[in-house]
Amino acid sequence: MNPRIPTTCPVGFQGRYTVVSGDTMFFIAQRFGVTLDALIAANPHIADPNRIFPGDVLCVPRVTDGREPVTCPVGFRGRYTVVSGDTMFFIAQRFGVTLNALIAANPHITDPNLIFPGDVLCVPGEVREPVSCPVGFESLYIVMSGDTMFSIAEMFGVSLAALIAANPHIPDPAVLFPGDVLCVPGREPVSCPVGFKGRYVVQPGDTMFSIAEMFGVSLAALIAANPHIPDPAVLFPGDVLCVPGEPRIPVSCPIGFQGRYTVRPGDTLFSIAQMFGVSLRELEEANPQITDPNILFPGDVLCVPTRVPVTCPVGFRGRYTVQSGDTMFSIARRFGVSLDALIAANPQITDPDVLIPGDILCVP
Repeated sequence: MNPRIPTTCPVGFQGRYTVVSGDTMFFIAQRFGVTLDALIAANPHIADPNRIFPGDVLCVPRVTDGREPVTCPVGFRGRYTVVSGDTMFFIAQRFGVTLNALIAANPHITDPNLIFPGDVLCVPGEVREPVSCPVGFESLYIVMSGDTMFSIAEMFGVSLAALIAANPHIPDPAVLFPGDVLCVPGREPVSCPVGFKGRYVVQPGDTMFSIAEMFGVSLAALIAANPHIPDPAVLFPGDVLCVPGEPRIPVSCPIGFQGRYTVRPGDTLFSIAQMFGVSLRELEEANPQITDPNILFPGDVLCVPTRVPVTCPVGFRGRYTVQSGDTMFSIARRFGVSLDALIAANPQITDPDVLIPGDILCVP
């Protein structure tokens, strides 16, 4: 007798099954988790359901659009829908779990060697979370149902490649689970307009309005300078903004100041104070044009207050105000004292190789 093969199978069927010796309709229905009536209805080419033969091919209907678990174990990573060509072994490898763990998490799959497109599996394991995020990342994002890497990249205005690169803990970017945690890289302008004041890294709680107020620029000017921010109402920590405006330069400096210093990339008020051997408070007080001491831009100009010795040693000759071009060596020669003695008398000069016009020295 020739095997009986269906011409077509119902829409949404699990797959085709070839009858082997000993099979019955009832046994096959149990194996695939479908009702006997559903199996019979899906196979009208089998005239007598009580008589099936090895080689017959059956359409296996889908239960609720595939065999789907009622619940998944506590702490499972997510659900995965089987696609054509999948095997339990391949799926276990994809998600970095053991085959035994995957099988144990899916008791609704009665035969692990038989899975069909549309079957839904529980993937064991905790949600995937990055150990750390790259420097300058915007924020953490918790994946929701329906999210894809592409949709998340569009949501935050970053490139798909940048989002994937920032999340190496996601081995297959095409497969995300609700609860997975992603690092979202910061949005940074390619370039800033000519004459801009500097770059500002958005902090938690910042808004375009608060940043505009902080730097004394109009909200419209700040928005116009940052076209890489598609929605000005949505900022994330780590976003980099161009702040329009010229560098901040003091109108005048206090009497007796050392000189002016132009801020370079990486400078902070603290590092500049250390560089010139003055206190942070003195440097802040000498520069009221810097409204927020935590924010300096390359090009800002600072007044550096003079380093004045608290006291001079007993028997010192007098005080000397450093002039342009002076060095410790030239001053020592001028007053006929040793270089070592001049250095020892002026511990306020932290680096004897660096003198600034206006520095006051004790002459021993």
